[in-house]
Amino acid sequence: MGLHGEGIGGVIFLALYSVNFSLLMFGFFTRRISIKSVYAFLLFHVLLRLGAQSVAVALGTQKRLNENLLIAFFVLGAEGYFSLVLCTYRFLIHHHQHVYPVDGSWLEGKPQKSKDPWYKRLRRALTARTADGKKDPWVMTIIHWTLIWANTIIIVGGTRATGTDVNSVNFWKRLHDSEIMRAVGQAVFLAINVLLAVFLYLSARQDRNPQGTLPRGWSHFLRVERDHGATDAANRQHTPQKISPDLLVLMVAWPPLVIRGIFGLLQALVPKINYSNPQAYASLSGFTRLFTAMENVFAVLPEWLACCLLCTTMFAKPHHHLVHHKQDRPDHERLESNPVATEVFSNEQSKA
Repeated sequence: MGLHGEGIGGVIFLALYSVNFSLLMFGFFTRRISIKSVYAFLLFHVLLRLGAQSVAVALGTQKRLNENLLIAFFVLGAEGYFSLVLCTYRFLIHHHQHVYPVDGSWLEGKPQKSKDPWYKRLRRALTARTADGKKDPWVMTIIHWTLIWANTIIIVGGTRATGTDVNSVNFWKRLHDSEIMRAVGQAVFLAINVLLAVFLYLSARQDRNPQGTLPRGWSHFLRVERDHGATDAANRQHTPQKISPDLLVLMVAWPPLVIRGIFGLLQALVPKINYSNPQAYASLSGFTRLFTAMENVFAVLPEWLACCLLCTTMFAKPHHHLVHHKQDRPDHERLESNPVATEVFSNEQSKA
């Protein structure tokens, strides 16, 4: 049986995501990257997209649209986008932890030396507090809860009108509710992507700052010390201050994510590209050519491009700096051995 509609795009992107999968497997087997690192989360995204594209191929072989396959296609696609957005933030945190091993990331708390059980790490991630009650940077906690909420209403909204008879009185009300819920959820995702640009900018400013600190005022907002990053900057004071290759890759990966976010919002509002709306269907066998083309070009393709760029970070490691100290040394010893950190610390003490 020949392929039609989503099936053709499904085959193409199934092959393309297989390349991403192979690249990650190459990295794991050659030990260029670790399965216990952020790349495992990227692998999870690739598996979700492989699943979504496999369902798209199955849809393309049906003489009549299958409701269950349609729901599976939507859910796997939505979860793929959710995982990719979160994954990009994890890669930025990964960058911070490599460039600032002493102070860690200002997006979330620094990992414990002795790894806590998963449930303690999960609780810390969702509460922004350590086991002893100490406050962590709060940004990722807010993002986690916000994305979980937005993802939930997108899934619920996207499946609300599915399977309902078009001639039913409730269909158009369900469709209206679906559009509102999906639009709100997609708007939140788009806002989180825009916020990512701000954090990429701050990261670039911090990396290029000889003192290694954030621009004035941001440390208080992010709930970190004013001299956050100063100790690490002092340890690499003879290293050229420039943006690391991995951070540049994240910057290049940002536009495709925004394109995907804008299209996701439009898809909830424009009938001809809203898969819940009858106008998106050419017949009982599948979608219109317009829907299929725009779905693949503005949704699947940007995700694949961003995923490809994240995969290439295994070849674009952060600039490693010279470390002349152990991280378990007391703060006053680290400050004494690092003149830049000492100067920043002294200035802050005098202001206080």
